[in-house]
Amino acid sequence: MRERHHHHHHYHDRDGYPYNAGHPGPGPNHHRLYRNRNNKVIAGVCAGIADYYGWQNPNGLRFGWAFLAFFFFPLPIIAYFIAALVVKPAPRIPVRQSREEEQFWRTFSTRPRATFSELKHRFRALDARLASLESAVVSDEYNLREAFRDLERGA
Repeated sequence: MRERHHHHHHYHDRDGYPYNAGHPGPGPNHHRLYRNRNNKVIAGVCAGIADYYGWQNPNGLRFGWAFLAFFFFPLPIIAYFIAALVVKPAPRIPVRQSREEEQFWRTFSTRPRATFSELKHRFRALDARLASLESAVVSDEYNLREAFRDLERGA
């Protein structure tokens, strides 16, 4: 007896793994360490470091720097002014286009292995999605639907 082969096509399943994991990644890396011009107290170094790591409030970092300056005078003050000279100020135009893009580049800059793993996961998902589409296109059901469409068009 011939086995019946049943295809499971999930055209409606747009919430599945292959459809969500394979979204294209963002463009060029704009996540760099800059001095923050808008939230600065002296030169914007602490605010820039806080921006780089995604911390909402740079006051804790400022307090820590002042604490170090008090106990290890003058090294933290010298380091701050060297950083103020070396680190470029943030560009006046916004460099991030979306919160998702900002998060991607922050992760890429601070944890490149994790980002590489995520990208590898996305490409595997795209491969799974393409395999699913390929199996749908070459299936008997697809060919039958195409034949019906051709009949309806009068071809």
